[in-house]
Amino acid sequence: MTRFRNAIAAALLVLLVAAGCNSGDTETGGDSGASNEGWTPEYKDGKLQPLPDGFPSRPITLLNADAPEHDDGLYARAIQTALQDISPVAIEVRDQNYPTFGTWAGIQYMQDQAGGKEGYIVEVAAMVGASLDLLTEPIEDEFGMTIDDFKPVIVTEQTPFVLVSRSNAPWKSYQEMVDAAKAAPNTLRYAAASGSLLDIATNRLMKAGSWNAKVIPMEGSTDAATAVAAGEADFTMLTPAVARSHEQAGKVTALLVVSKEATAPGDWSNAVTTTGIGLPDEPWVSYRGFIAAPEVSQAHKDWLFELFKKAGEQPAPKERIANLPGAQSVVLNGEEISKIVADAYAFAEPVIRDLGLAYDQK
Repeated sequence: MTRFRNAIAAALLVLLVAAGCNSGDTETGGDSGASNEGWTPEYKDGKLQPLPDGFPSRPITLLNADAPEHDDGLYARAIQTALQDISPVAIEVRDQNYPTFGTWAGIQYMQDQAGGKEGYIVEVAAMVGASLDLLTEPIEDEFGMTIDDFKPVIVTEQTPFVLVSRSNAPWKSYQEMVDAAKAAPNTLRYAAASGSLLDIATNRLMKAGSWNAKVIPMEGSTDAATAVAAGEADFTMLTPAVARSHEQAGKVTALLVVSKEATAPGDWSNAVTTTGIGLPDEPWVSYRGFIAAPEVSQAHKDWLFELFKKAGEQPAPKERIANLPGAQSVVLNGEEISKIVADAYAFAEPVIRDLGLAYDQK
C-alpha cells in the first residue's frame, strides 16, 4: 500500500508541476471575488450561468475511480452527454481506475489537483458503499479521512443489487441454488468483489440462509461478472448495468434482487427479492451521484447540484434508467444523502462485524 501511495504521489507531483506551468490555471480558476450570497439559478439559451464569483470559468472533470465499463464510468458518460447543451463550460470524464480504496483515493486526488478544492473536479460515487468502506478498509489509517470528509453533492439515480448465476447451472432458481449449496457445503464458487458492499450483501444472504460457498476473490464487480459469465464461478452479486450486458449475451441469469418490494422488477420477474425471502430491511442499494472535495464551498456545491439536477432530466440519463431493471430516477441533496449514509452505516456496522468483515477483524 505504501508503494501504491508513493506512486500516486509521484504522478500527482508531475501533474501539479505541469499545471503550474500554465499561467491561466490558478486555484481559484479566475473567480472574481464577488459574493454568491442570495444566488438563484439562471439559464441563458439553456445554459446554467456561472456564479457571481465566476465559478466555473474552465472545464469541469467528472472523476470515475473505476474502470470505464463499470457502472460509475457509464453513469459519468451519460451525465457528460446530458450536459452538452446545459453547462457553460466543457465537461470532461477522467477514468482513474484505483485498485483499492477507490472513492477515498479519488477524494485525495481531487484535493491534490489544481481547482479540485474549488469544485472543478467532482467524483462519481455509490454513496452507501463508499461510506461503508470506512468499516471494511483502513481508510482513516491510510488517508487520514473520516466520514466528515465525505461530502455528497447530489444523487440522481437509485439502483438495486442483483445476484446472478451462470446460465448453464443445474439450478434454475435462487432456492434451488441454496439447496445445492447446502447439499454440498463450500463447493459452489462465489466470485467475490472482496470487501465491497456487494460482498457484504452476499455474505449477509448466506449467513441468513445458513449456506456457504467457496470464495474466489476478484478485484471488482466487472471481473466477478466476467468470471461467472465464463463459467469460472457459479454466482456473484452485481449492479444492474454490469449484470445486464452478460444477461443479454445469455451468459448469466438473475436469481435474486435486493429490494424492499415483494416481487422483482419486470425484466427479472422470475427472480425473488430479499423481501420475498424474509429479509425486508436490507439497505444494500446504490445511490449514485457526485461528491466533492471536503474544501469545496457550499455555494459551489449548490451550483453543481443545480447543474446535475438539470442533467438528470435529459434524455441520456433517462435512457440509462429505462434500461436498468429496478432503477429509479431520484434527486437527493447533500443533507438527504448524508442521512441515508448515516442510517445505513448504523445498520451495517453490527452486520459487518457479525460477518467478520470489518477491517480490524481481518
